[in-house]
Amino acid sequence: MARSLTPAQQLEKEQEDTYNASFILRRYQEGLLSIQNRISDYWLNHAFMLGFQWTFVEERTGLVREVPQEPEREQVVINRIWPNTRIIIAKLTQRELTFTNMPSAADDGSIRAARIGESIIRATSEDHDWEAIREKAAWMAWKGGTAAIAVEWDSSAGHVTVGPTETSGEIRGGDTVETVLGVADFVVEPGVRDAETARYWIKVEALPPQVVQSIYNLEDEPESDVTAGSSGIMKKLISTSGVGNATSAGGTGDNLALVLTYYERPNAYSPNGRCSVVVDGAIVEGEDPENGVEMAWPFPFKDRLNFALIRETVVESEWTGQTVLSMARGVQATYNAAWSSIIEHMKLAGNARLAVPESSMDLMDEFTDLPGEIVPFDDSSNPPFYLQPAQLPAWLIDTPVNLAMQMDDIMGVHDISRGSSPANVESGYGLSILAEQDSTPVGRMSKEIAKAFSKVARMVLELMEDNVTSSRESIVTENGQPPHTTEWSGKDLLGQTRARVPLESIVPRNRAAQLQLAKDLQAGGLVQTLDQFMAIAELADADQILEKVDPDTARARRENHSFRSGRGSHTAEYDNHEIHVREHNIFRKSQAYEMMPEGEREVVDLHIERHADMAAGEAGSMAGRMDVGGPSLAAAPTASETPLPPGMEEMLAGGGAGPGLESFPEMGGELGIEGATMQGVAPPLV
Repeated sequence: MARSLTPAQQLEKEQEDTYNASFILRRYQEGLLSIQNRISDYWLNHAFMLGFQWTFVEERTGLVREVPQEPEREQVVINRIWPNTRIIIAKLTQRELTFTNMPSAADDGSIRAARIGESIIRATSEDHDWEAIREKAAWMAWKGGTAAIAVEWDSSAGHVTVGPTETSGEIRGGDTVETVLGVADFVVEPGVRDAETARYWIKVEALPPQVVQSIYNLEDEPESDVTAGSSGIMKKLISTSGVGNATSAGGTGDNLALVLTYYERPNAYSPNGRCSVVVDGAIVEGEDPENGVEMAWPFPFKDRLNFALIRETVVESEWTGQTVLSMARGVQATYNAAWSSIIEHMKLAGNARLAVPESSMDLMDEFTDLPGEIVPFDDSSNPPFYLQPAQLPAWLIDTPVNLAMQMDDIMGVHDISRGSSPANVESGYGLSILAEQDSTPVGRMSKEIAKAFSKVARMVLELMEDNVTSSRESIVTENGQPPHTTEWSGKDLLGQTRARVPLESIVPRNRAAQLQLAKDLQAGGLVQTLDQFMAIAELADADQILEKVDPDTARARRENHSFRSGRGSHTAEYDNHEIHVREHNIFRKSQAYEMMPEGEREVVDLHIERHADMAAGEAGSMAGRMDVGGPSLAAAPTASETPLPPGMEEMLAGGGAGPGLESFPEMGGELGIEGATMQGVAPPLV
C-alpha cells in the first residue's frame, strides 16, 4: 500500500510538476550533477590542450584550479598533447563527407524522390559547411569523450522569396541549423543509456547579455551568471572554448549570460512535447503566459531527440563516452615535471666553474684567451682547475624520452604518423602496414562520425519535407563535373529521407599505400588505363589531370553525370566513340544505372547506340578515303579528330597503297562495329 503524502509534501510535489522556468532549471541541475565527472574531464583536457598544464580539478567545486606558482621552482610546459591531437584530427578529416540516399522502393517516384533528397543533402552540406562542423565535432569528442550535433529549424533563415505585395518585403522560407555541442554544452535525462531516445535534453549556451537581449527582445539585459564564482583559469577556459558560441559572440568568460533551451519529445507525461527557452530564471520563448499555451515538440520525428551523438570511447553503462586524452593527461603532467627537474639541475648545477688558490686572485686580471698561455701560481698552492658540474644519472635523462613514448602509445601517434620512417623499416609494403596500424585508433571514431552525420542528414531531410512548402533550387557541385540544379519542394521527397554517409568513403587511407597498390595492379595487368590508375592511387587534382591528358574520358564521365541527374547528352563528331562507349558501358553496369527509371535508362542505351553508329560511319568513311586517295588522303586530318586504329600509322608511314579495312579486323572491334566495346571491353594500355 502506497504511503500517502502530507499536505506539505503534496504541495511540494505539485510545484515540482508545474512546468515553468524552475522546472527546467531543476532538470538542468539534475542532468549537470549526473555527468559532473565527464564535464570536469573535459575542462581539464581543454586546459591541457591550450598549455595550462599545471592545473587540477578541485574536488569540492569541480572547478579547474591552477597550481600555485613558486618563484624559485620551475614549472615547464612542453606540450605534446597539442601536436599529437592535430595529427589525429587531420587523419579523421582527411577525406570529405559523401552522402547517398537509397530509395525504399523500386518505383520511379521513390527513385526520383531519393535523388532529390541526395541533392538537398549535398547542397546543404556545402552551404552550411559541414566539413567545418565535422572538424569541430571531432575536437569536442576528442577532448570530452562526448559530442553532439544538434539539428534545429530556424524560420527566419534560409530561402528568400519576394512577398505578394511590394510592402510585404522578403519572406524567409526557413532552414535547418546544425550546432556542435561538447559534453559541457548539453544535458539529457539522468540515468538513460541511450541519450538520443531519452525523453528530454537541454542545450546550454553562454552568450553576452546584449546579444541575448537582442535575440529574445527582452526589456532588460540578463545577468552575467555563467562564470559567477568561477576561478580565473576557468574564465579563461570558457572564453577560449567556444562553449555555447561564447567566443564567436564576443564573450570574454566573465560577462556571459546562461541560455537554456529545453526540448522534450512527446511522451505519456507530455503528449504534445515541449520546447522552451529560459533566460535569467524566466521562460522567454515557448510559452504564452496569458493563455497558458506551451510550445509543442517542433519536429516531425517523435521517436528520438533532435541531436546525433559522437563518442570517442563507448562506456557500455552510460550515455556519455570517455577519451584516451584523459589517460594521456597524467603522462603529460609527469613529462612536464621531469623536464622541470632537469632544467632546475641545469640552472643550479649546470655551469663549469674555475677554482684558483686564494693567493692567486691578483693574477686573474692578467689571464687572457691566448691558447697555450703560461699561468704562474704560488709554489705553496695547487694550480687553477675547473669544477665540473655534477653528472645527472642516466635514468633521469631517459625519463622524459620514455614518458614521450608512453604518451605516443596512448594517443596512437608514432614516427610514421609524423612522416618519419622507423628504424630498419625501408620497404613500401612495410611502411604501409605500419601506417594502417597507426590509423587503427581513429578508425572507431571515424565510424561514430559517419553514423552521426547519417542521422543529421536524415533529420535535415525530414525537416525539409515537413516545413518547405514553396519551390526551391539546390545547386550541387562535384569535382570534375558541371554544377547541377534541382528544383524541389518538401512534398517531392515522398518520405525518402534515409540518407547515409558510407563509412568506407571517410575512413583514413595512406596515400603512399594507395599509390603502391595502384602500381602493383598495373604490374599485374589489372590496371590498364590512366584514369583507372589515378582513381586507385587517389592522386591529387586527378580530375584536372584527366581533363588535360584524356579529355575524351573526362567528357564521357561528365555525360554519365548528366545521365545520373536525369538529363540527357548529345553525341558529337569529334568524340572518341570507342572511349565513350567504354565509359558509358561501365556506367550501365553500376548500381546508379540500375536504380534509374526505365525511360532514363533508354536514353543512355540510345546514346551508346548513336556512338556505335557514328563510329561505324567514320570507319566506312576512312576506308572510302583510302580507296579513293590512298594513304595520304586517309592520313589527312578531319574535323572528328578520331585517332587511327593500332597498326594504321605504321602502315601509312610505310608508303604502301594500303589494304582495305578487312585487313585490320581489330579496327572494326575497337570502333564498335563488331560490338566488342559494346560489351565493355577496354583497350589495352599502350
